[in-house]
Amino acid sequence: MRNWKPITEHSITLDGEWEFFPSTLLMKKHAETEHIEKEGRMALTPGDWVIPNNTSDQYGFGSYRLRILVNPEIGNSYGIYIPDIDSSSEVYVNGKLITQSGQPADDKQQYTPLTIPQTTYFTIEDTNEIELVIQIANFDNPISGGINRSIKFGLAEPFTKDTTFATSIVLGACIVYMLHALYSFILFLVGNRDWRLFHFSLMVVCIVLGTLIGERLLFAWLPLNYEWGVKILNLTMVAGGYFLLQSIKHQLTDDFRNKIHIGYMVLCSLSVLVILVFPASINLSLKLFYGAVMLIPCLLTPLVMYRASTRIDKDNIFLLLAAVASIGSLIWLLINEALQIEMVSYPFDLLIAMVCFATYWFKQYFRVLDESQDLAIELQEADKQKDNFLATVAHEMRNPLHGMINISQSVLDREERMIKEKSVKDLELLITVGQRMSYQLNDLLDLTRLKEKRVSIQPTDVSLHSAAEAVMDMLRYMTEDRPIRLINRIPNNFPYVCADENRLIQILFNLIHNAVKYTNEGEISVQASIQDGFARISVRDTGIGMDEEFLGTIFEPYEQSSYGIASTDSGFGLGLSICKQLVKLHGGTLEVTSKPDNGSVFTFSLKLSVNSTQLEAAASKSKENETEEIAAAEMLVRKSVEKKEPSSSNPVRLLAVDDDPVNLKVLESIFSDSSYEVFSATSGQGALSVLNTREWDVIIADVMMPHMSGYELTRKIREHFSLSELPVLLLTARSHPEDIVAGFIAGANDYVTKPIEGLELKTRINTLVNLKQSISERLRMEAAWLQAQIQPHFLYNTLNTIASLSEIDINRMTDLLAEFGNYLRKSFDPKNLLRAIPLNHELELLNSYLFIEKERFGDRLNIVWQVDEAISIEIPPLSIQPLVENAIRHGVLKRIEGGTVVIRIIDKGNEVEIAVIDDGIGMDAEISSQILTVQPMNKKSIGLYNTNRRLQQMYGNGLKIFSNPSQGTTVIFSIPKIQRSLD
Repeated sequence: MRNWKPITEHSITLDGEWEFFPSTLLMKKHAETEHIEKEGRMALTPGDWVIPNNTSDQYGFGSYRLRILVNPEIGNSYGIYIPDIDSSSEVYVNGKLITQSGQPADDKQQYTPLTIPQTTYFTIEDTNEIELVIQIANFDNPISGGINRSIKFGLAEPFTKDTTFATSIVLGACIVYMLHALYSFILFLVGNRDWRLFHFSLMVVCIVLGTLIGERLLFAWLPLNYEWGVKILNLTMVAGGYFLLQSIKHQLTDDFRNKIHIGYMVLCSLSVLVILVFPASINLSLKLFYGAVMLIPCLLTPLVMYRASTRIDKDNIFLLLAAVASIGSLIWLLINEALQIEMVSYPFDLLIAMVCFATYWFKQYFRVLDESQDLAIELQEADKQKDNFLATVAHEMRNPLHGMINISQSVLDREERMIKEKSVKDLELLITVGQRMSYQLNDLLDLTRLKEKRVSIQPTDVSLHSAAEAVMDMLRYMTEDRPIRLINRIPNNFPYVCADENRLIQILFNLIHNAVKYTNEGEISVQASIQDGFARISVRDTGIGMDEEFLGTIFEPYEQSSYGIASTDSGFGLGLSICKQLVKLHGGTLEVTSKPDNGSVFTFSLKLSVNSTQLEAAASKSKENETEEIAAAEMLVRKSVEKKEPSSSNPVRLLAVDDDPVNLKVLESIFSDSSYEVFSATSGQGALSVLNTREWDVIIADVMMPHMSGYELTRKIREHFSLSELPVLLLTARSHPEDIVAGFIAGANDYVTKPIEGLELKTRINTLVNLKQSISERLRMEAAWLQAQIQPHFLYNTLNTIASLSEIDINRMTDLLAEFGNYLRKSFDPKNLLRAIPLNHELELLNSYLFIEKERFGDRLNIVWQVDEAISIEIPPLSIQPLVENAIRHGVLKRIEGGTVVIRIIDKGNEVEIAVIDDGIGMDAEISSQILTVQPMNKKSIGLYNTNRRLQQMYGNGLKIFSNPSQGTTVIFSIPKIQRSLD
């Protein structure tokens, strides 16, 4: 090469004849004898060696030598590249070891196999000849030995340029391949998990590994031993074929797929097992077999792609082009291997195949994306139609559903005592299921409004304690037959929150109702705390709880828990989703913590009202101060009532109860004309304290009030007044069935939803007033009628007594006639139709009656008067005489010896107590309680019943009966001395 110009421009291959020394390691012999045999047999390289007298032509050891004559004037630095020598080698230049792969030896036990590419540089000095010696030992590869790949040589600068260029092309191609593998894998992850993309990406990875192994770059980077180098090569071939078949199998016919695909999977599995289990020598012997396994899908691909390209889908042409390019690359690789052609790596065919594959997958992806977008639009439209359908169904179902509930309730009320207990339970279950369906329909409507953003909130200052108390009153009836306690732990003085009252009640109702539904026994509590200007409200239960999996989806619409409860009782799964959205509209958050069988805690946050008092002072206020404030409020209410001058035109007396002064002013404005008198109370306790100070026509109470809700106030009123004796109208922010049912269960007569419509409220109040007045009129007429209906035997007996006295004592007869006339006159007196008369008027009638009875029964009847002097009050007409008559006829005269009747009227300061006491036959507790609570079917006890009703209506307290068999009876009632206006 002294005068060969190409060596100055690029590297060359050292192909040709070399001296070959079989079964000789020249450098070892040289070290031992300091003499090298000058001539060996000539051998063509690259090519397999032949070792004479060896058990295998390829097993053995030997040395190659080549002398290279160079011109020192053009350079003295050279490079050499040895890509692949099986199975170990050492390279010497002018007697010096410059590189090695493994450790050659003349014995298998002493040599170490390793096949890695070797690139090294060396410098010569004071010589124009390079003696290149390569010692080789192979005891593992049975099919190849010696120098079987071209060795590159050249001056350092052009040699470096050529090797760097070749390596760069290979690495660039591998990077492009890996990009295709990466985007395919990403499409697999973000798309609909098309496994063809996944298999395609793995096939490309196998191509990259095969390229790096073919160029021997992988073994230069990874310190793999010879055994695993062979295994990885064979595994890459088998895996590449398998993943290629997986990528194209969807294009195979069903029969072909079943026959080829399953058999090929079995073949690949067996191949992998052999590769992993057996040593490198056997795997190298089966290298052609593994290549054939890889060729099966490669040869099948053009056929499949051709069939696919002839179909209507024009995108399949890219798969055909990719297959052709891939097969072209494979054929060229086989030609290179067979003919040992040395040239720069030529990856363009594979790049073309990758681009075609990528174009096909991208077109498929964008087509699927377009279809997905179209489908998403269709689904959105279908979802909207679904919501509209559900809303329409909910609207259409409400009326017939309520009709079914009402009819069932009517049948139950009418036939409860006539049908069997099982039928009663079935009707009650039917009503309960109907009410639950009504709640679910309301949830459907709310969800539709929330989706359409038709729900707006109107924040006001709201008491959390009152809201929680009102909701618990609504739901208390659901826990009457279950061992569940509803506890409101929010303090009365907790600062107000800025929230829509109606929506706050809805949030609390859904959360507490959900807790009731999933709690079999224990406690459901509501508590609140202050954190960073927000109120954090928690609803805690001891129910069945939830697992971690369900907690992640609990706030999604239509999500239902099947843990520990029948799915038929779980509703639509909308309540919590609606709560989440309503809390978000308020600017808060809703969270949940739960564990199975350990209950759940739902916590949501609301902004505190800017008008709240100082939070620390409110939170630390003591119970004594709170009680004092309530007492002061009640005192102010009482004084305002006492100072109110009654109107002379018989106005309607209204007691308005609301903790908001603005609402009270609104009510006073609505009822501002002279037909009404409006008295105000700012709390339930204040209303109860003035309840007996005068006769009220109607109570108007807000549902949500601190300390005592409107429901609780109504229940306490009903302890003293019936529905007709004192009507109660509730003001509520909601008109949902659960609110209305809770109000009616508490004893309300009617309700009006906020914001108040003045005309509607006045109309409803007038209706209730007319009801009360008609009942009062009926009771007064009934009392007067009863008194006017003097029993015939009383008249006969009185007249007989008068006739008898005409023969015995004219003076007594005259007195009896006078009292009898007075009795008749008082009995038919129009004053008996009034609401109240002076006490003296009632006593005059009673004196006449007792005078007549005393003349008739003589010593059998004793009358004792115990009346305090100077008592001047008004009482309902005919309220004492019926009691005395009952004591005489049904008490003392039932005994042969007769008895004593005591009439006691005592001044007790604030009230006058009137008692009628006899020592007659008495009665048991059951009969005495029924006399006042059950309206009699005959006239025998109607006097007591009527008197009790009138007293309750006017004063809130009726008759009190104390009686024991054979020990007599005591009947007591009280009249307030500070008379309520009765005109």
